[in-house]
Amino acid sequence: MDLGTKIRHRREQMGLSQADLAQLMHIAQGRISEWESGARSQMSLKNLRSLARALGVSADYLIGTWEDDAEPTPPAAASATAAGTAALRRRGRPRKAAPPAGARG
Repeated sequence: MDLGTKIRHRREQMGLSQADLAQLMHIAQGRISEWESGARSQMSLKNLRSLARALGVSADYLIGTWEDDAEPTPPAAASATAAGTAALRRRGRPRKAAPPAGARG
């Protein structure tokens, strides 16, 4: 399955139109159409990352690093899994431990 087919298949699986997906990614709807039709096959890393997040899949899945038969889970199952692991994935630098009460800095 090529990139455009994967995008279209996942978008339709999630019940999104091209305009909905474009709005989620903050890009023009025409760009989604170009990717799906194969008129444009290249995209920036920023757009690839944004597309993967909007579709709930990995960038590896979209570009074909994984086997084609390893399709993502449906949106309902994916959201339940994501909610359970959201607390485990913190972004940014670790916070410094707060000094004990009464301690001088």
